[in-house]
Parts: sequence; structure tokens; C-alpha cells
Amino acid sequence: MPIITHVLLYAGYAMISFATGAALMQIGGEPLGSSLLGGIALFSACAVTHAGISSSAAANRIGGAEKRLKADSERIRSAQREIVADIDAIQTRMDSLEAQIAFAPPPQLEAPQSQSIGMPLELKLIDQIVDKLGAAMDARLQGIQAGTVAPLNPNAPRGPMDLVREALLENRVELHLQPIVQLPQRKTAFYEGFTRLKDANGRLILPQEFIPAAEQAGLMTTIDNVLLFRCVQIVRKLMKQDRRVGIFCNLTPSALADEMFFPQFLDFMRENRDLAGSVIFEIQQDAYENRTSIEARAMSKLVDLGFRFSIDRVTNAALDLPDLERAGVRYVKIAGRTMVEQIVRGGVRPRSAITREIAAIDISAVFQRYGIDLIAERIENEDGVLEVLDLDVPYGQGHLFGAPRAIKESLMEETAPPREFLLKQNGRVA
Repeated sequence: MPIITHVLLYAGYAMISFATGAALMQIGGEPLGSSLLGGIALFSACAVTHAGISSSAAANRIGGAEKRLKADSERIRSAQREIVADIDAIQTRMDSLEAQIAFAPPPQLEAPQSQSIGMPLELKLIDQIVDKLGAAMDARLQGIQAGTVAPLNPNAPRGPMDLVREALLENRVELHLQPIVQLPQRKTAFYEGFTRLKDANGRLILPQEFIPAAEQAGLMTTIDNVLLFRCVQIVRKLMKQDRRVGIFCNLTPSALADEMFFPQFLDFMRENRDLAGSVIFEIQQDAYENRTSIEARAMSKLVDLGFRFSIDRVTNAALDLPDLERAGVRYVKIAGRTMVEQIVRGGVRPRSAITREIAAIDISAVFQRYGIDLIAERIENEDGVLEVLDLDVPYGQGHLFGAPRAIKESLMEETAPPREFLLKQNGRVA
């Protein structure tokens, strides 16, 4: 009952009680005090009676609500039992389908119409999908094995994409290593791995020739995988010789975002996660700063396995150090000339939590505060070494310390990925 109704009823009780007291005083001749007490007694009786009736009604409503709640609970439990029964039925159905698929005879190319009668719809769809996938894979493998990717006329001109495909199929892919030295001792601390392709005549195909063609043909992820495979084998051989030398492996953004390549790549690195301290993945600054959410998540998955990243081809030294630290970046490569022009002469400073003015000689220490080591690359002469030594840079790389060189032919054969390794790339080279 609304509150206003209660208020009106009590006001009515009060008026009745006042009228009753006045009647007792005038008609019955009762004194004022007795008449007033009589009116109050009547009002109290009415109020108590009203409260009792209200309490009883409230109790009835509560009881009704409890009954409704019990009924609703019972309906919910009944619905839950029905849902569980439906789930069990679906699971039984799925188990039955899996059993039929596992033990069914191989599908015929032209099955009689009678065989499809009564076949479950799900099984028909699965058969169709398997047939399509099988036909597509057979076509790819037949094309590779038949050599149809090569021109029929060996003297016909070959385009860059043809040269890349042929080099991959015929395993004319070399690993070249360039040393990264510790300064000022110039002791080799790491190597950077570079992929080099050769044509049928043994001529090296320059990166500026094959990289655009490989990207256009969608083959960069395969090249990345070949490089990685060789780097892992080299690291393992060095570890057997008790040589703790790491290798930087370039990784393209397309490899991180490739839905077919990256899961296989991640599985391979998971199997070799004991090399996490010796294999460093390297991407360019512009690729890192413009990475998509998919590429960022892919990097995080590698970092979760213990692997770390390096940023190279840095054109702007105003790097966000906290962001690099969170992303698992542990090395930053900046050309020696760029360091001098931007840090020493231009006053460029990385973004960090340090608020005081940072001297040029302290830049390397600021990077190290975030777990990042600087590497001065493209060092071509002794003057360049002196310039970066003035900045207390711990590592250097460049032709002065050693040009990229192919590993030994015997080692090239030992570390060559098997043919199945290339064919596993979902027919990419077909």
C-alpha cells in the first residue's frame, strides 16, 4: 500500500478520535481530560489494528514472493538440466562423427548416389572440405615436383620473381655473417646473419634485386624461415664448441603478420627456446614504430618464450625507451655518423623518465638503464671508431671490423634446410 494511503488513514483515525472525544464531552457530560483520553485510546486502537492488518498483508506478500522465487529457481534448475543434456547430446554427436571420420574408408572420386543417402550433413561437409584441400595440395606438390615453376626454355629471360623461386627450390640460398664487436677491445660478441641468393650461374643476387621481387611474390616469409633455420643450426654448432656468440636474424613485419607462417615459426622457436639468449630478432625502426596490433602480439609471443629484439636502421635517435623495454627490445643499432650528427651536434635525446639534462656521453648509460645496449653500425674507418668511443658505445659493426662473408661450403650443406622444410611453407614457392 502506498505511503500516502497510510498517511490519509491515520489522519482519518485522528479526526474520528477527536470527534468521538468531543461527543463524549458534550453529550455524555464527561470532563475535558476524560474526553481527550478516550479519543487518544480510540486513535491508538485504530492505529494498532491498522498496523496489524498491514503487517499481515506484508507477510502474505513476502510469502508470495518466496513462493515465486522458489518456482523461478526450480525453472532455472530445470533449464540448466536441459542445457546440460543438450551439451551431452552434442558431444556424443561430435564423438560419433569423429569415429566415422577416423574409421571411414578413403573417399571415392565418384561415389554411388546410394552411399550419400542417409549420410549426416556434417560428414558430407567435412568430406567436401577434405577433398578440396587434398586436391589443392596435390596440385601444388605436382607443380613443384614437375618443375613447372621454371621457364620451359632455359635461355628465355627470367624475371626477378622467377630467379627467387628457382633459388629457393634449388637451395641456392646462402648465409652470410658479419661480426659485431665489443668496444674498445674489438672482440667478436655477435654475428648478424644475412640471406644471399645465387642464380644458376653462381652469381650473387643483390638484396635490392631479390627483396622487392620476393615481397611481390609473397616469398619473404620463406626466406626469413630459411635464414632462421640456418642461424639456429650455426648457434648450436658454436655452443658445442663452447663459443657463446649470438646471432642477429632479420625478421620482416610480413612474417609476424602471416597467419600461415607465424604459427609454424613460433612452434619452431618454442622447440629451440633454449637458444633464447643467442638468437636475437631484428626489425627496422620504421617497421617497429608502424607495427600493427597483430605484429605487436606476435612479438610478445616471442618475448614470452625468452627471445629478444633489436632495432636497426634508426633514422631518429629520439626513441621511446620505456616502450622499447616493454616490447622486449634489448639492442638498438644506430649508424655511427647518425649518432654524431643527432646526439652530439643536434642535441637529440631519447624519451625516458629522466628529467635532468643528459650529456651526450651519458646517452649510452641512459639506454642501459632500460636494459638496452647501443650498437654503432656502418663503421667504415678509424675516425668513426673514435667518434663512437667518445660516446661510450659498447658495440660496433661495419666493414672496418669485417664485411659479411659466406659460411664455409661444408657448413652451408650441413645447415641447409631439408626440402620438406620448404615444401611445408604451404606451397609458397610454387
